[in-house]
Amino acid sequence: MSNLICTVRSAAGSLIGRRQPGEMALVLHAGSGNKNAFKALIAAEYSGVKVELVKNFQMGVSNKTPEFLKMNPIGKIPVLETPDGPVFESNAIARYVTRSKADNPLYGSSLIEYAHIEQWIDFSATEVDANIGKWLYPRLGYAPYVAVSEEAAIAALKRSLGALNTHLASNTYLVGHSVTLADIVMTCNLYMGFAAIMIKSFTSEFPHVERYFWTMVNQPNFQKVLADADSVPPVQKKAAPPKEQKPKEAKKEAPKEAPKPKAVEKPEEEEEAPKPKPKNPLDLLPPSKMILDEWKRLYSNTKTNFREVAIKGFWDMYDPEGYSLWFCDYKYNDENTVSFVTMNKVGGFLQRMDLCRKYAFGKMLVIGSEPPFKVKGLWLFRGPEIPKFVMDEVYDMELYEWTKVDISDEAQKERVSAMIEDLEPFEGEALLDAKCFKRQPGEMALVLHTFDGNKNAFKALIAAEYSGVKVELAKNFQMGVSNKTPEYLKMNPIGKVPVLETPDGPVFESNAIARYVTRSKADNPLYGSSLIEYAHIEQWIDFSATEVDANIGKWLYPRLGFAPYVAVSEEAAIAALKRSLGALNTHLASNTYLVGHSVTLADIVMTCNLYMGFACIMTRIFTSEFPHVERYFWTMVNQPNFKKVMNDVKQADSVPPVQKKAAPPKEQKPKEAKKEAPKEAPKPKAVEKPEEEEEAPKPKPKNPLDLLPPSKMILDEWKRLYSNTKTNFREVAIKGFWDMYDPEGYSLWFCDYKYNDENTVSFVTMNKVGGFLQRMDLCRKYAFGKMLVIGSEPPFKVKGLWLFRGPEIPKFVMDEVYDMELYEWTKVDISDEAQKERVSAMIEDLEPFEGEALLDAKCFK
Repeated sequence: MSNLICTVRSAAGSLIGRRQPGEMALVLHAGSGNKNAFKALIAAEYSGVKVELVKNFQMGVSNKTPEFLKMNPIGKIPVLETPDGPVFESNAIARYVTRSKADNPLYGSSLIEYAHIEQWIDFSATEVDANIGKWLYPRLGYAPYVAVSEEAAIAALKRSLGALNTHLASNTYLVGHSVTLADIVMTCNLYMGFAAIMIKSFTSEFPHVERYFWTMVNQPNFQKVLADADSVPPVQKKAAPPKEQKPKEAKKEAPKEAPKPKAVEKPEEEEEAPKPKPKNPLDLLPPSKMILDEWKRLYSNTKTNFREVAIKGFWDMYDPEGYSLWFCDYKYNDENTVSFVTMNKVGGFLQRMDLCRKYAFGKMLVIGSEPPFKVKGLWLFRGPEIPKFVMDEVYDMELYEWTKVDISDEAQKERVSAMIEDLEPFEGEALLDAKCFKRQPGEMALVLHTFDGNKNAFKALIAAEYSGVKVELAKNFQMGVSNKTPEYLKMNPIGKVPVLETPDGPVFESNAIARYVTRSKADNPLYGSSLIEYAHIEQWIDFSATEVDANIGKWLYPRLGFAPYVAVSEEAAIAALKRSLGALNTHLASNTYLVGHSVTLADIVMTCNLYMGFACIMTRIFTSEFPHVERYFWTMVNQPNFKKVMNDVKQADSVPPVQKKAAPPKEQKPKEAKKEAPKEAPKPKAVEKPEEEEEAPKPKPKNPLDLLPPSKMILDEWKRLYSNTKTNFREVAIKGFWDMYDPEGYSLWFCDYKYNDENTVSFVTMNKVGGFLQRMDLCRKYAFGKMLVIGSEPPFKVKGLWLFRGPEIPKFVMDEVYDMELYEWTKVDISDEAQKERVSAMIEDLEPFEGEALLDAKCFK
């Protein structure tokens, strides 16, 4: 493997807490050549985010130190150290780095593109990386070698690579027209296979995967992290113990540092009142007799006699003076060789057309029963031409040939009617799919294809309950039958369940589906309220998949006959599961929820994955070792929104006996409609607001703190002094602070966390403080703060010092940052020399502080 494993750039290993946002040091703890670390490093290259590698990391040594285990209690690498706390799980780390840059194109440009990126990230983890590992690790001696298990892993990997190969036959990238995070994660997971076990004779079965992989690894941003990959070493036949890396001498190779992103600092100043938003030129056109919303309602509400009611109504309403009709034909139909890829392509186009929803109605048809499929469309636009802002901003427009409809031509008029009606056959060919661009956001029909009791479907259904998003269940779904039909395999080529059918194309992989449902609601609290909370939610989702769900499956499925039963493999799975549940139990000892103070998507996914264990194999005797996990699970499944989906949950009484022969999938008999009507998620209450011209925004009121008398203390000058003082801190920075301090213009406050007895886990406590600082970002212009985590043994104490503009803590901070009430606040009396010295010690990170060690110190500035 050595020819392919590169020397990754190494840099300073200590987290510097005195940087402005954008300069924040992100430190990655990982060894050279770790493909999971590559994900974050490559994402950082594309995003212009600085990520440093910790110096002299030794696998098997560095990740077993107490300091590392505080960041990740099970010792997995990599771990990303951020100013707001550590993040583990490699895909969560890559997401955090990507989200550190606003509007990052690595995450696509629409909801459906985001969902497909997440879909392929999860597919990469569960179908590619997992099966490469099951093939490779036993051969390297890291797991028991069983020939029949290897055969199953290779067969599963071939199935997954076959589906990937089909997708890549007509796509350069996994999603869209440029590199996304999905490509980065997929390539890094493929890297281990190409580097270690997937020799040329194996990969030649998948030529499009080969082309894709070599194209990706030779991209400049990949090359900065990866070395040239030009040969594959032979597979080791004997078990090889993990190799410990020896520290490299500094003289032989100087530590390299990731290139610093260019930063342009803008001085803080008062915001100007926003200028009135210019009206869209289409709003200035003369009124039209056609009311677009009336047509959309007629279209939506006509269920029978469509030609006589809706089509006739359309032509009665149509106003050629106020609107224009256009046919569009995709220019590159020869590329459309895969049905679900073609449907996704059309779905992405409709998502990007969302900017003209107020001024347009459209129908898009995918035509043909065999590839290549044709894509044709009909569009109704406000005005005599296609709106200029649509042509300028939606790149797909140039991929179509546009022809204005001549309604004096009866043949063209009939073609319009047929396209609105989804008339089949259309121009002599079958309709594969028809999509309508007309629904308002929140009305989109989402249909989930799954069988009853599927814990992976529960994730999306529970997320929908919390989000007020309507998700319908497909009627009469039969596992082993419905998921093998041609229609289903167009949505997911490997037939996995569930699949979510959306107006913009199908989404598979259960966690990606749950993310799509969650993101369908803007600013959904299920995703937290800050970047670090988002990262920790993703961290626990991935931990749930790789450490909990995977190990429950390795224990349960062989006993049910769905995989070969090997006793030593079962023992390894149980041991790994106990380790994971132990780490989860420790976290939950001082937390009701996985992240923050309310249910998030992490709780939904974790509970659904635990559900299979509790219901099928984890008896009371087993789970009693993890009392906090028990309390958490039963608390979650009894929440109203969980119970609507899961009903009553009962714990397994015994471990299922081993079935000696593989059991074929059970076919479910269709249920009679009278016995049980198809289930549908409850309809959210919707309040429709009529579309109207936007009013010019009113000038933003000034913050009351901006109206205070000028202060002799310039906060930015103090922050610069603090940041730039590297030596003689007490003599330079502390003295400078007291010289600058203006008790008329500012006030100092001590804060003490009220519930220190909860702080039993170091990394959880550090994360808690990091989340608080994230939420304090709304007062960055008016404050400076230091937060200390104190003690060498739990429970850890959290204390802080804050400098606020004005004589009191700003009211908007008390109102909007819920953490404030978790602290006891005491105003500093600077006439008291003891209090003044305590202020100096906290600014300086003086250790020991009040007789105790400092576990962590964070600066808000």
